[in-house]
Amino acid sequence: MDFDINLMKDERCTLVRVQGDIDVVSRARFEEALFEVVDAGEPMVVDMRQVTFCDSTGLNAIVAANRRAGEHGGTIALVALPPRVQRVFRITGIDKFVPIYDTLREAIGALPSTTTS
Repeated sequence: MDFDINLMKDERCTLVRVQGDIDVVSRARFEEALFEVVDAGEPMVVDMRQVTFCDSTGLNAIVAANRRAGEHGGTIALVALPPRVQRVFRITGIDKFVPIYDTLREAIGALPSTTTS
């Protein structure tokens, strides 16, 4: 499956929709998109429901973006990982420091509030 990535902004976050394989071929494009959102200081939710494969280069891109988000005071959440992909995140322990949610609603609901009272 070909790789594709789309960024959609709303009032709470930037939604990054990823499709296909995240591997050595697509890593640069994937990481560039993640860093673009992180560097803008916006909370990011990465919708991975259509990811068919994620190798170590994809994991490294997510770890690097998460680290960079932390340095910028931002947040990253992953949502709807297919079981095969989620297993890789569990085995490597990445799920311990990058939040993973089952639904988009859960992920957006867990984001820090941007409203001021």
